Amino acid sequence: MSTRTRAFLREVPALLAITYAFFLSIGFMGSGMKASFKEPLKVFLQAHASEFTELVSFVIGIIGTSIVQSSSTVTSMAVVLASDDIVPMVIAIGIVHGANLGTSVTSSLVAFAAETRPMTGNPLVDLRNLLFAPRQPGFHRAVSTAVVHGMFNAILVTFIILFLEMPFGFIHKGADFMASFFDKSVSQSATVVEALEVITPGAWTKPVTHFLLDTAGIPGWGLVIAGFVLLFVCLKLFSTRMRNVLLAGTDPDDVQEMGRTLLGTRPWDTFLRGLVLTMLVQSSSATTSMVVPLAGMGFFSVRQIFPFIMGANIGTTVTALMAATAAFGTPGFHAGMTIALCHFLLNTVAVVMVTVIPGLYTSVLGCTEFLADMSERVPAALVGYLAMLSVVLPGAVYFLPETIATVLLAAVVIVMLVGPHIYLRRKLLKGEEVSLAA
Repeated sequence: MSTRTRAFLREVPALLAITYAFFLSIGFMGSGMKASFKEPLKVFLQAHASEFTELVSFVIGIIGTSIVQSSSTVTSMAVVLASDDIVPMVIAIGIVHGANLGTSVTSSLVAFAAETRPMTGNPLVDLRNLLFAPRQPGFHRAVSTAVVHGMFNAILVTFIILFLEMPFGFIHKGADFMASFFDKSVSQSATVVEALEVITPGAWTKPVTHFLLDTAGIPGWGLVIAGFVLLFVCLKLFSTRMRNVLLAGTDPDDVQEMGRTLLGTRPWDTFLRGLVLTMLVQSSSATTSMVVPLAGMGFFSVRQIFPFIMGANIGTTVTALMAATAAFGTPGFHAGMTIALCHFLLNTVAVVMVTVIPGLYTSVLGCTEFLADMSERVPAALVGYLAMLSVVLPGAVYFLPETIATVLLAAVVIVMLVGPHIYLRRKLLKGEEVSLAA
């Protein structure tokens, strides 16, 4: 029996307990919201229906994920809101779409701490050095790895939403079809329905939520807060324990071995590892943050790590799918599963597009190189990127009329699609090294 297998078997009881607590947190939030917020929120949304478009909800998803730094938490909450008929589908869909863009802050902060100068003891001098003093080449590599996930989502996800989803709704329609097919296929088998009614997470969590609400008298808002905290803690615990299992038997001082364990040796293998590791860890932020130090030390290039990032982007959708299963057998199952499948389809289509459409790969890695070049000279550029992504653009979209906001986002996306090709060509003409994209 291998070291990793033994480590996994030791963790099984804890992982089962964490999984139950995860579904319990979903039950807490759903039941608590219905008890305290469902009717007031519906009245509020009806009074401000014109303000809460899919684009505004998209911004809410960006800001929410930037704050809690867990797209899994935000998408799970969106599933709960939709399955319990607390918010309209269009709002929940916008939130899960926006969650993709706010998830790269953690890895960027990890990169920002790389290759810093020794502290002088003078706070003003140290702050100036931290923000404006040029860094070593390792910082360039760390930043590249940290922001490639955000650049990928900023270009592909925003492109899909603006040019495909908002005009045609093909993600929503596809998810709705798949959810209906799944619902009908399961419902047609009485044996499967009876079995799922026993093993479905809701059957095991409802007694606890009913006891807390009805017998213990805990207010709905209190249960919502407890559910949110429990969900966040569960995802962090699950991430930590699974990461320990996956790296069990690996010498922590042997960076190359650790890198091979995480990334493999071929692009398809790297993609699958990113997919599976993120499914297991349930956090794309955690898996991408793991490879930032490796890239910073020069063991892997962003070109090698990019398939891992794409796999992680699909793997992170599993949490919302798990959350949707908690509502099986209830009228809200179809809505919750549709939201979860929207997240899955959006991320999958983005990966397919960047793989098959010529030029998109270069656009993503070119944007990454541009920001890494800027940040190596002036580290504050990385802070500016994070502020632009999580504060400036969301604020502009929220406060501007929707038509102007849509045009603004479309202009940004077009610049990010075309600009990197011009930037990289100029670098080549000047004889400068192009390390990320050809």
